[in-house]
Amino acid sequence: MSAVAIVLIIVGVVLLAALALLVLRPRMRQRRLEREQHRARLGREVEGHGEEARARSGAAQEAAREAEAHRRVAEEHAAEASELEDEATRASRAAAFHEQRARESREQLDDG
Repeated sequence: MSAVAIVLIIVGVVLLAALALLVLRPRMRQRRLEREQHRARLGREVEGHGEEARARSGAAQEAAREAEAHRRVAEEHAAEASELEDEATRASRAAAFHEQRARESREQLDDG
């Protein structure tokens, strides 16, 4: 092969490489830009999910505090109910005792 042919082949290869770079470079830039935009969108989503998680965590803590307060009130009501039931039992026994005494007193009056 002659030197001219070798030079022409080398020039052709260089031109093809330059043409390939001219065609591929905008595509590479576009892909890089798309990746950056995708990363930015994912970053915003992560931030949004983090904010939502913090808000829901706060709401869950508030609901837990409220539930605890209601549980305490319910315990107090249960204790009061138990005391009232005991008081009602004592009052019922006292009423039965006094009814018995009243019957006995009537019987004494009737006999006397």
